Amino acid sequence: MLSRSDGAVPKPRRNWSLTPTAALYHQDIPSCPAVRKGQTPMHSSYLPTSRTPESSQDSSTTESASITHYFWRHPTIQVSSLLADSFSRTYHLEVIQQPERTAEFRNSELSRLPLTPPIIVRLTVRDSSGNYVVPQAELPFLIAHLSLFSGDGLSSLDMGSSIGSNPPLLYGNLVSSIDQLEDLQGDMGLFFIFSDVSLRWRGQFQLGVTVTKISRTDSFGGMGVSDHGVVLAETRTRPFDVLPYSQYTAVPRTRLTNSFIRQGARMLTLISQNI
Repeated sequence: MLSRSDGAVPKPRRNWSLTPTAALYHQDIPSCPAVRKGQTPMHSSYLPTSRTPESSQDSSTTESASITHYFWRHPTIQVSSLLADSFSRTYHLEVIQQPERTAEFRNSELSRLPLTPPIIVRLTVRDSSGNYVVPQAELPFLIAHLSLFSGDGLSSLDMGSSIGSNPPLLYGNLVSSIDQLEDLQGDMGLFFIFSDVSLRWRGQFQLGVTVTKISRTDSFGGMGVSDHGVVLAETRTRPFDVLPYSQYTAVPRTRLTNSFIRQGARMLTLISQNI
């Protein structure tokens, strides 16, 4: 509280600029868990302001009678993020956990082993202004699926389904929906997880990851399942090895795999490995 040289306390201005909606209010500074007297609030969303009763003239009385208000300001959202439709958004895929190896299962589907470590792909969505957005209404309609390529990435081998009498090379759960999880830095993100993927024959391969939107908007603005999907983004894994069963050893669980399991992600892992 500033005082004039004559000892009088200046009256506060009436045109306070406060956040319109007050979601958090405290009268006693020490009772607020995020703020202590004499310290700067740890979160920029706390906006402390002091209001002094106009009838108070004594500085000591004014100090004890001052009331501190704390207003919670929601994170800034660009208007373009709220109004932009899906056609103005950009979608980007990044494989943040690469597969390294697995064992061929040949004709023994029941003894197949998954690629290790599990494939984890991050989806980033931005609006036309480059702001990060989470399109909540779209999330149930976004799916990612895998396709198989040769080790040099030049030849497409199959999409995981039988063609004629030839059994597929790629086998397992080849489609994934979105998981909203925290990464190792504590940031929330959108992830596709593939933990049950096997290959029939030995060799070196790459996997393609494609995200498709299977929704449509009706005349009333509602969303439903579309007959035809729209491809939003694609990426590839690095080459990995498929070894003979006798030469295979699983890659130990990674910190990211353990973190996602603790958060409730459904991931197939070997029983012999511990979190």
